[in-house]
Amino acid sequence: MSSSMSLGKSSRAPMTSLTDEKDIKAAFSLCFMKHVVLDSEKEIQKLEDTKRKSVGHIRVYPNPETKPRALQIEKQEEDTVNVAQGLSRKQQPQQGPKRKEVHTEEQEAMNVAQGAKPQQGLFYGDYTPPYLPPVPSLHKLIEICSEPFEKQLTSSDVRDDQSRLAMSKEDVQKHLMPLLNENEDLHEGIDVMTYDLDGKEYPMKFKTWVSKIHVLTGGWKAFCHDHKLVQIQHFVTVWMFRNIATGNLCFVIEVRRLPVFETIKRRRIRQN
Repeated sequence: MSSSMSLGKSSRAPMTSLTDEKDIKAAFSLCFMKHVVLDSEKEIQKLEDTKRKSVGHIRVYPNPETKPRALQIEKQEEDTVNVAQGLSRKQQPQQGPKRKEVHTEEQEAMNVAQGAKPQQGLFYGDYTPPYLPPVPSLHKLIEICSEPFEKQLTSSDVRDDQSRLAMSKEDVQKHLMPLLNENEDLHEGIDVMTYDLDGKEYPMKFKTWVSKIHVLTGGWKAFCHDHKLVQIQHFVTVWMFRNIATGNLCFVIEVRRLPVFETIKRRRIRQN
């Protein structure tokens, strides 16, 4: 009795929840009956009834204020995020049905600016280069840039008496020709500055020979020697861009060496 009175005089806040009072009474009853010797079916049934009643009062949230408080905290956090995003509490973001991703010119420009990877074309060794050449120091000079393409070097590409990089008609027409101005004539040749991935400069000439072969010549020989290029195993990735300061055409060439010993047929993506 004394412990009950001391409990009543405790400084704790009074329990106002009827459910809490029933839970406490049920707990005291079970604790008391734990020391009672049951010798009749009537007493056993009484214990089972008490257990059912007490268990029936127990809920996932013993304190009724717990769940609403948690929801209120989540609501406050959501409001904080909305305000940080420039939305008032009354302007809650609405989630509509998901739409198909649409590639617009603006999105493509963002992809280029972010160095995104091209969506078309397969490169040797499942390699996909970025839209922009991976030379950060050149990015501020790029007004417009072609999509990259790749070529496996042949014996004539690395021979000193040839001194040119031959590029396929398909690659030139698809990737490079759209960047040419009306006054730029490939038959006469266009002076271009070519860079490697270290930013080293190689003055070259971009032109079409009488045999209708599109080539980079001039400084290509020095480029070959500096990078020790060999046929078959070396692959070059080519970008062309227009310099925003001078208006001149420039090339960037990336070199990769793969453990291959024969010419690889170029793979293509079927256009739907």
